[in-house]
Amino acid sequence: MKRHSLSLKGLGAALLLAAGFCQAEESYPSRPITAVVCCAGTVETVARFVTEAAGAELGQPIVVMTKPGASGMIAADYVSKAKPDGYTIFIGTNSSHGANQSLFKRVPYDYVKDFTPISGVADGKLVLVVNPALPIKNVADLTADARTTPGKLSYGWASSSTRLAMEKYKMMEKIDIRDVPYKTNPQAAIDISGGTIDVMFAEFSSALPLIKAGRLRALAVSSTHRDKALPDVPTMAEAGVPGYRLTWWMGVWAPAGLPKGKVEKLSAAIAKALAKPELQKSFAVAGVEPLPFSPSRLSAFQVEEHDSWRDIIRAAGIEPQ
Repeated sequence: MKRHSLSLKGLGAALLLAAGFCQAEESYPSRPITAVVCCAGTVETVARFVTEAAGAELGQPIVVMTKPGASGMIAADYVSKAKPDGYTIFIGTNSSHGANQSLFKRVPYDYVKDFTPISGVADGKLVLVVNPALPIKNVADLTADARTTPGKLSYGWASSSTRLAMEKYKMMEKIDIRDVPYKTNPQAAIDISGGTIDVMFAEFSSALPLIKAGRLRALAVSSTHRDKALPDVPTMAEAGVPGYRLTWWMGVWAPAGLPKGKVEKLSAAIAKALAKPELQKSFAVAGVEPLPFSPSRLSAFQVEEHDSWRDIIRAAGIEPQ
């Protein structure tokens, strides 16, 4: 009798625990969510567009915390060690979840095992810009100058995309342009306008105002089609580098072990946000397009991208740092 009574008590406790767990899942989120963003510039701008719209869908604000540096590894490492409760998420890129694994000897996290994929966010292009004081009017001029005086020109970068876009161009055209690493891409763009460095593949959100103000000269875009914000600027292929294409992308992850119910809520909210016409207009201004990947698609895509970026890095002869 006593043993039976204890069994009933144990069953009751288990049922109460399960009920409490289900209630917690159903009420998620019950407080603000923190989105740790890997980079400044376009990535942070796009992240704010998405988090504002997704937060409205969830009924709780998503607060952006930008932790730039180390090609996105600082922010990624921070989130990989966070509690998987759905209140800390990571907004990263092909740097954090694709290229870093081949660019660096030591990456402080496993891009597959330490994260739960939530959603794709955006696919973006870059714009090749130079200091307008240089006598370089187009990509052909840049190529000729780099061939005539190897190593004289310098380019800035602060992410795998902005670095490898230039390295791919250099490899295809067999030219030498010195690299100058930066903490953020916007600072590199500003330094071009000031004459500290000469050229870079820049993000649209940081470069476009400087282009419009005449402080940068746009030579080409890195995608296979022109951008509506710069209709007179050709693609790299149109500008004389046949077959050139390089784009970058953004995604959302949580720490490994996030419960399925919370994954589904976050993914659904982001998908609804990406479908909003007003958000798509904001994306267009930033030079990006929605990338509404499901968790399973993002999981497969990041591995595909890892292999693609690895091949570019090896072909360019870049040794891991």
